[in-house]
Amino acid sequence: MTAFILIKVKPSSAEKVLKEAKKIKEIKEVYLVTGIYDIIAVVQVKDLKNLGSVVAENIHCIDGVSSTITCIVVR
Repeated sequence: MTAFILIKVKPSSAEKVLKEAKKIKEIKEVYLVTGIYDIIAVVQVKDLKNLGSVVAENIHCIDGVSSTITCIVVR
């Protein structure tokens, strides 16, 4: 299962969050972007339960993350 995680960060935290996100094994690609969100991560997991764990226990725990939106790839 693949998902895109759109991440908003607190001011001046983007580089730090990007660096920490790269350490999460389920994140296969991560980009600093322009627009409403600051970072987009491509996550590869085995199922929905694992996706929830990655978001709640890994991404949300990174200091500087203020919110996320998860977009699951359907095709």
